Amino acid sequence: MDRHPLPRPGVAGALLCRFVNQRQLYRMRAPASGREALAHAEPGAVYLDRETGEEMKPVAMVLPLAPSASALPRTPENLRICRRCEQLIGLDVSDCPYCSLRQEAL
Repeated sequence: MDRHPLPRPGVAGALLCRFVNQRQLYRMRAPASGREALAHAEPGAVYLDRETGEEMKPVAMVLPLAPSASALPRTPENLRICRRCEQLIGLDVSDCPYCSLRQEAL
């Protein structure tokens, strides 16, 4: 963790910590049932669905890509506006979750 002195006079020993998200979040899918979950996947690890017990495979990396200053999956840089309903949706979404309109490829 990087620590930098806080540039304020009169405050002795104060530290400012800069946090960076180092772990990548993945969308995991169970092939037989199609159930999905989000998880921080590690190489070589096996992930099981809690409900069905079947193995889940990583199918996509979730934005923002690690390393990132944010751990939020929906930051302004990762959003676009739906052409039909004008709601904010993720860049990695193919269909609008509000009106179901198929989005153009980026």
